[in-house]
Amino acid sequence: MASSESAVLQFFPSSTSLSAKVHPLVIFNICDCYVRRPDQAERVIGTLLGSISADGTVDIRNSYGVPHNESSDQVALDIDYHHNMLLSHQKVNPKEVIVGW
Repeated sequence: MASSESAVLQFFPSSTSLSAKVHPLVIFNICDCYVRRPDQAERVIGTLLGSISADGTVDIRNSYGVPHNESSDQVALDIDYHHNMLLSHQKVNPKEVIVGW
């Protein structure tokens, strides 16, 4: 991932006003992950993909859930799964970057 590492994160000064545009697919993906979560899980964790425009609009166009295990004071994410999913998404949509969790 050496060549695409610079495209994964985008930072803006804290004085920049941000607004978000969430596409319906993202809401469906989050709801689907929540409904399919294991019985003992209280929450779902995932990655939000999209872009941030020059005017500060965060365009959230896609998402995927990331498997995790929780204890009372720790959360362990399946980083290999996350990395593989990110690489797969970037093959189809190379301009999409991680915009949130």
